[in-house]
Amino acid sequence: MTLPGARGRAIEGLVWSHIEGELPRLYSIGGSTYITEWDLTTGRPKANLNCNAGVIWCIDSNASGTKLAVGCDDGTVVVVDVSGGSGVMEYEFICQRQDQRVLGMQWYGDDMLIGGCADGKVRCWAIKGENKGKIVCSMKVDKLKTESTLVWSIVAIPSRGQFVTGDSTGSVKFWDVNTFSLLQTFSAHEADVLSLACDASSERVFSAGIDRKIHQFSFLNNKSRKDSKWIHNYSRLLHLNDVRTLALFESKAYNFLVSGGVERSIIVQSVENFQIGPYKKILMDQQISNISLNSSSKLVALFQDQSVKIWRLADDKHKLVAKVTLSDEDNVTSVSMGDFAESVSILAVATINSVKVFTMTEAGQKLQIKKLRDANFDALISGAKKVIVYNVNHILIHTPEDEIYTFIVNDDSLELEDEVESVTQEGNSLRAGFDHFNTIHTIAMSDDNSKIAVARFNNTVEILPLTSNEEAHTLATLSNTVSLIAFTGRDTLVILTEENKLFEFNILKGAKSLLTPWCQRNSELIPLSFLKLETKPEGIFVQGSKVWIFGNQWLAFFDLNLNLEVNKSYVANSKKRNKDGLSIREAEEFDNKSNSNNFFDRELTAALVRRAEEDDEEFGEEAKQKKSYWITQKYRPVLKVDRWSDSDIIVIEREAFALPTTSAFEAPHLKI
Repeated sequence: MTLPGARGRAIEGLVWSHIEGELPRLYSIGGSTYITEWDLTTGRPKANLNCNAGVIWCIDSNASGTKLAVGCDDGTVVVVDVSGGSGVMEYEFICQRQDQRVLGMQWYGDDMLIGGCADGKVRCWAIKGENKGKIVCSMKVDKLKTESTLVWSIVAIPSRGQFVTGDSTGSVKFWDVNTFSLLQTFSAHEADVLSLACDASSERVFSAGIDRKIHQFSFLNNKSRKDSKWIHNYSRLLHLNDVRTLALFESKAYNFLVSGGVERSIIVQSVENFQIGPYKKILMDQQISNISLNSSSKLVALFQDQSVKIWRLADDKHKLVAKVTLSDEDNVTSVSMGDFAESVSILAVATINSVKVFTMTEAGQKLQIKKLRDANFDALISGAKKVIVYNVNHILIHTPEDEIYTFIVNDDSLELEDEVESVTQEGNSLRAGFDHFNTIHTIAMSDDNSKIAVARFNNTVEILPLTSNEEAHTLATLSNTVSLIAFTGRDTLVILTEENKLFEFNILKGAKSLLTPWCQRNSELIPLSFLKLETKPEGIFVQGSKVWIFGNQWLAFFDLNLNLEVNKSYVANSKKRNKDGLSIREAEEFDNKSNSNNFFDRELTAALVRRAEEDDEEFGEEAKQKKSYWITQKYRPVLKVDRWSDSDIIVIEREAFALPTTSAFEAPHLKI
């Protein structure tokens, strides 16, 4: 999920608050005096609160999730009450003022606030009792010779009666809350410590900063409490630039340390095996492509911030033919171009709060842009997550509220054609307490423009007709998250899951089998080179019998007319009995009675065994000479791949060093 931004707005801090029995709520700050609460269902800000103080530098939520505290550049600390429910933020009080900028803020339970300031001091404010809002203690860290020490980061450890600070000297300090005294100091970093994190057991503390290293500190618990202390265990150098933030995710099955910073990627690694455990670098790739194509007119549109640029590709050259800049502050979320009819085409541009429709007219080597104004349309449609122009003058609009409309574009107006009804999901339940679980995250339109497929975060895929002749129905509910979907030209839908498994489903209601013959034969034979890809897929499209899939660093296709190669070792293992002592065919009969929801796995496994035992007549010797699967990493970094003609595809790349960056900290290294 991506929350769209706007002109002049930045996200400098995020925090969750979670009151028991209610849904988690997300807040952000960024270069202003406002706190913003986000609606994860629509992607819009739900509420804004002006703190009436200086620019906010840091934010944190208390343990019970009922209050927020923000630190400002004028030294103000503001406490905000959020116990009133979703979308309600109430100014409560301002703590005792001081003159220095508050760089880091942390709640100690619900009773105290700890702030790191720009004068090298750590200040503690009482939130309850007779000293409510007053500074109860002020502690000073080490000084720098030439400039003031900055206390950037703080993390509280209530179970041990301690808190930890990180400052611009590279020191990590452990403090006692009861006596407000320094317990231990570690000069682990060579530059500023920008972030700290502590695990749920209070056994480990992690620190990171400008020197790119992540350090781990562990609590050595001796029988004698007096001898218990923190020790510096390990450090890892995984980032190429400053590390700005650390976060921990811990559950019964998983424990991850996530770090991110300047280099536009996050690194995920195990908390338990921090020193030598594997790690995964996840690039901040686009979740939603900012490129739209019209292959019939050879047009490529790229949108960024509030502008849309349109190029025409001809004779192996590209030329800018039009540019549109919106007066709105919101960033563009979607763009679509229609086919030309009598030298006129439709351009739809959407933001989260509005949809603009333009006509594009051929004017020599340029395109003349004219806006269509319709007050009724503007009153009905207040923003869109996605727009699709089809059938020359029809527009499909997916609104932030998950409503889907179709409009007909006339000469000077937009006429509502239909509201597409979705399938009623009575059995849907919230996942992990998030209210956006049932929302749509991707839409695909069939080649004949008669129907659309929608995939939701709850792993449900629905087929919604755009005509009244058919009825909407749920195609499937998968056990894994649906990443990408695309229609084929043979009344089927291909679905790619988060595990990089590819399925093909019959979309006609009442079909004999939900899984197509290709899916039954091949979905469990996806090559390891595709399953083990390090970067996630970003797009999918179908060209003839080939399903093209691309990521930031790779491009691949599967031919739906050809069988994938069978891994002999997998077939041998498939013939063995399972852990319950049943063969595959016996297990299938047993599962039919016990769990009807696993029929995908039963069909796939049974088809795999059948294929191992006999040859398929549909795939002869001629087919064996063609490639059923192909992958390359020749193109990188890839922004967009799509069908350009019946036999051509277009690959749009970005230069590896096109994005600006800052210089990284250079640690001294020894050459031998």
